Amino acid sequence: MDIRNFIGMPLRYAISVLQEKNVPYEVERTTARSRFFPRDEEDPYVVRARERDGVVYLLVNANLKKSESVTRMLQGGEVQE
Repeated sequence: MDIRNFIGMPLRYAISVLQEKNVPYEVERTTARSRFFPRDEEDPYVVRARERDGVVYLLVNANLKKSESVTRMLQGGEVQE
């Protein structure tokens, strides 16, 4: 298994892959220093993956929340300039 594939993956999906393959893992959390963008603490993603002694260590961070204008655009609405 190439653990680099976990980078950028939602944590819940990465965990399901590891559990399916019976691979032991540990999750470590980090926090971005920037407070400019709002974050979604409920939906972390993998920013780093490493393996040591058969254990996969996943470093995760909160996802950035979409702004209202981005959400409208993705839903097919118009964006005001």
